[in-house]
Amino acid sequence: MNSGRAHKVTPPSWSRYVHLTRHAFRMEFRKKNGLAGLILFAICAVYTCYQVAGSRADAETWNALAWVVLLFSAFNAVSKPWPEDAPEMRSYLIHVLHPREWILARMTFFAMLLSGITCIVFVAFTLFMGSEDLSTGRALWFFCGMQATSIAMASLLAMIQTLAIRANGGFGLIAVLGLPLIIPVILIATQYGMDVLNGVSFADTAHNLLFLATLSGGFGALGYILFPYLWRD
Repeated sequence: MNSGRAHKVTPPSWSRYVHLTRHAFRMEFRKKNGLAGLILFAICAVYTCYQVAGSRADAETWNALAWVVLLFSAFNAVSKPWPEDAPEMRSYLIHVLHPREWILARMTFFAMLLSGITCIVFVAFTLFMGSEDLSTGRALWFFCGMQATSIAMASLLAMIQTLAIRANGGFGLIAVLGLPLIIPVILIATQYGMDVLNGVSFADTAHNLLFLATLSGGFGALGYILFPYLWRD
């Protein structure tokens, strides 16, 4: 029944996509404790790393801890339920929205949210754990790698979160489905980070950044193509 009506929804609309994205941010900023919790989690995670490794961690430790904090911050960001994910709300939205508007808006929201969290993590790491291995140029390239990684994780986790909610699996299912798929992203990011910290020229490690960008686009395209089938279930 829902499947038949879903086909009558108008094609994807740019204005509805923008409205959904703005709505997601309005809801996030309305619950200030949720956003503050994400920021506090990221800073506390960095401070814990500082307590364990100290302010003069070697490059390998610095690199590994940075990606671990970013990974757990990403999972923490997508673990919160949305009011729109309630079954009765989904039953209404399926008739007034196109599924691709919905998934693109959610991917955009998570990408921008994780991008902001990434900035906080990077600044906190340089303040707490030092930046002796990062010159100005290398710091910029490392930061670009973190941003590319956060966007790749946002694209993937947005789809996985939706799958977990439809299956009533909660955060546990998000972790079970997401962690194996994110491992390749983290492996590439870790290698890229080590190359930057070890002074490898950007020309010799740019392919890792390109891989991260490709994964971001691939995950986004996969969600854009497959989500309408999930939406109609």
